[in-house]
Amino acid sequence: MNLLQPLTFPARLQFALFALLVCTNALAIDAPANPRGTVTGASQIKWEWDWAPGAKEFEIVVDGSQVFKTPNPYYVHNNLWQGEHSMRVRAIDWNNQFSASSATIKINLGAQSTVQQSTETQRATQVNQSTNTAGLSAPTNVSGTETESQTATWTWSAVPSATKYEVTVDGSAVDITSELQYTSRNLWKGEHSLSVKALNDANQISAQSETFKLIITGNASQASTAQSATTQTNSGTNEDNGSVQTPANPRGSEIEPSVVKWEWDWTPGATQYEVTVDGAQVGTTTDTHYYSRNLWTGDHSFRVKAINGQWQYSAPSDTVKLYVTNNTSQAAAPPPTPVAQNDTGLIDPISWTIPEATNKPNYELVFSDEFNGGSINPNRWHTQLRWDGEWNGERYEYRVINGESQFYVNTLSPDQGHKDTVVPKHNPFELDGQRLAIRAIRNPLKQGPTTSSHGSLYEMVSQQDFLSGAIASYDKFKQKYGYFEARIKIPGQTGTFPAFWLHHQNRVYEGTHKSEIDIMENLGHAPHYVYNSFHYFNNVTTSYGGDPNLIKPYPEGQIFTGTDYSQDYHVYAVEWEPNKITWFIDGQQVSELNNGNVNYEELYIILNLALGGNWTNYPTSSGGLGRPSNERWPTQNDINQFNNPALEIDYVRAYKRR
Repeated sequence: MNLLQPLTFPARLQFALFALLVCTNALAIDAPANPRGTVTGASQIKWEWDWAPGAKEFEIVVDGSQVFKTPNPYYVHNNLWQGEHSMRVRAIDWNNQFSASSATIKINLGAQSTVQQSTETQRATQVNQSTNTAGLSAPTNVSGTETESQTATWTWSAVPSATKYEVTVDGSAVDITSELQYTSRNLWKGEHSLSVKALNDANQISAQSETFKLIITGNASQASTAQSATTQTNSGTNEDNGSVQTPANPRGSEIEPSVVKWEWDWTPGATQYEVTVDGAQVGTTTDTHYYSRNLWTGDHSFRVKAINGQWQYSAPSDTVKLYVTNNTSQAAAPPPTPVAQNDTGLIDPISWTIPEATNKPNYELVFSDEFNGGSINPNRWHTQLRWDGEWNGERYEYRVINGESQFYVNTLSPDQGHKDTVVPKHNPFELDGQRLAIRAIRNPLKQGPTTSSHGSLYEMVSQQDFLSGAIASYDKFKQKYGYFEARIKIPGQTGTFPAFWLHHQNRVYEGTHKSEIDIMENLGHAPHYVYNSFHYFNNVTTSYGGDPNLIKPYPEGQIFTGTDYSQDYHVYAVEWEPNKITWFIDGQQVSELNNGNVNYEELYIILNLALGGNWTNYPTSSGGLGRPSNERWPTQNDINQFNNPALEIDYVRAYKRR
């Protein structure tokens, strides 16, 4: 599993802006505490607040107007006038319910500000302000169309080096988006205006664009006097367009008290769907389902529209009604059996009772897990990849590698937001007293398309199609040379990418070649093929990711024996010696590598179930059985047919020479 570096810094992911109207006699989430502000530049304030458990994002109100929604507990506000500014903030949970507002704080921005800055900070601020608009032009070609009754879609042209855009509607800054369009809904009949500013990754901001004005008629088929003839034509075809099929078979079921899962059939050509519950538009989704929570006892209604890539809408589906009883019973999953108190070492005590585990000629057992307990043993494993969910000094940082489609659920995460919002949705680690299964599911937290390679928890979990799992022994067990084996059953479903591999323990600042030994990799569409390889990098520094090298073993890194490896468990192993790596399947040697670059550093163990990614979609992979470029996995049909595959692991063991 080659890690491609460096990763590009992401644009901010836009979240849905519509709140579901629910019972208001109790707030579902606490208000953010400790709001505060710091003057960080001549016209800049950094607003901050404490994290609110269970929050998906935060709505910030500055000087009485909503200015932004963000998944982070801070916001850097640029281009503020001299004088006093106020700020308050509300938390928004995953059901789109709002907390009460925080306390309002006031900050005086001016020459006499009492906020002290170091000389270096002042100098950096001066440079930032002096170059605030240099090279970053204002957006052009600002336009708008009434795409649906009381709905406007605003558009503009891309600005070179810009990564996001601040959108101002009717004189108020309403959002920041990485897209070149923005949709305003529930607008009153009459004139509305839009202007846009461009921002780059340094939070430098351009001058404001020209203001575009649009008359909302309340009937999208009527021409607006503020639009060109071309715009009028587009407006007339955007609503209830015959080329976009209406979603079929709308339905709903009460899956637990006060929670309804609304569903519909996939619509050809649709890229997302607009959901209406009890007469109110509650959001959009790329899935063919939507969850309504905290519903009152009684009748509820639902309908849905399909939207294609040109933002054309279908006619609404049939309206379905469902009586919510609030007494649906759903058996809760039993709590996991805790790790035995005596199971605190690197060797599973059960291994000593298994002759084949301890009687390996010329080798001594130094690490094992038989997975006979009821939960992951934290003395041996982390439940995340080391670079995914790390604290970067400001936030927990999550990453996508190789274009993959999963978000890894970390049940042992130190990130409280991860524990509060992701872990309750899916525990990918199933232990039945005999084996560990790492299971993947469709992501119920997905909100929009994949746009970022790394970012905050809420940016990343809301864009990935699936939830899955990984275990890794970094900082717990690592070793240079030895014998490493695991007995595994691969899932064999199209799109799955299971792996058993060794990765470098040293961080970049400790000196590393970023070595990696892939003991077993598989692409689920071709369960007859297993891959072996060795990766390393030259010239790695703290400022340069290094020059990658991939070495395939002899006679072939793509192993084909005629066996369908998804039908049963098989033992995958490597013997790692100075200048040499030998790969085995079920005790039979399948490939070997003689190369001095294998000698550099200690490695730790990883097992994970990835989904999709660039290699899965490479047309010539696995004997030419990969996906063609115009059918990149996952298509909507792939998502609809996903059946929760699992990587099953009987045991993992590691040995060193006696």
